[in-house]
Amino acid sequence: MAFDDIYDDGRVSLDEKIAEGEYESSSEDILSGFKVFQKRYVYKGVVLQMALVILGLLSQVVNIMGAAQGEDLFFSYMLIVVCIILGVYILTRPKGTYKRLSAAIKELDGTVYRSEFYTNKIIISTIYDPYNKDDPENFDNVSENESDNGKEKNDGQSEKDESSDDLPPATVIHLDNGSVEIVETDKLYVVYIKRVNVFVIPKSAFKAYEVTQIKDKLSNIMGVRFKEK
Repeated sequence: MAFDDIYDDGRVSLDEKIAEGEYESSSEDILSGFKVFQKRYVYKGVVLQMALVILGLLSQVVNIMGAAQGEDLFFSYMLIVVCIILGVYILTRPKGTYKRLSAAIKELDGTVYRSEFYTNKIIISTIYDPYNKDDPENFDNVSENESDNGKEKNDGQSEKDESSDDLPPATVIHLDNGSVEIVETDKLYVVYIKRVNVFVIPKSAFKAYEVTQIKDKLSNIMGVRFKEK
C-alpha cells in the first residue's frame, strides 16, 4: 500500500494499534465535522476581524462628527464604505465556504475508507472508490484479496490488485505533531492539522471497546490536543 506521509519526519517507531475500522463516506458526517471545525477556529477569527472592522468604522464616524465645517471628508466616507463591504464579506465567508463544501463532497458518497488508530499515528486509506473502479463488485473482494497477501493470486485477483493502484495513497497523521488536534463528538472523531486540514472519522466504524480505548489512550498521549465536545 502506498502512503502519503506528509507529516513524516523520517522517524521509525514501535507503535501499538488501538483500533481499526471501515466506513463509507457520508456527506452528513463531513459537514457535521466541518461545522465543529468552524465553531472552534473559524468563528473566533471572524469575531476578531469584525472587531477590527467595527473599530475602524467607529473611528471614521467620530472623525466625521468632529470635523470642522467645510473640511474634506471624502477619505473618511470612503473608509466607511470599505469597512461595510469588508464586514459583509467576513460575515458571509464561512457560510459560503460551507455551501461550496456541501456541493463538492457529493462526489465522495460511496467511497469506503479504512482508519487505523495507533498510539502515535492515524492511517487513513481508501479501499474502494466508485469513481476509480469500473466494476462495483471489486469491492466485494477487497477484504479477501488483502488477506491473501503473500499467496499466489489467480487472474481475477491480479486484475483487482492492478485496479487498486488507481486508489490514492494512504494518509499518515503523526499524533506527536503539535499541530494535530482531535475533537471527539457523540458520533465523530474530527482530526485537524494546522487548523487547516480536516479529517472526519465516524465512531460507528469501531467497536464500543475500541472507542473507549481510543479515548483513554489518545487523551493520555495527546493531552489537551485531544478534546471532547
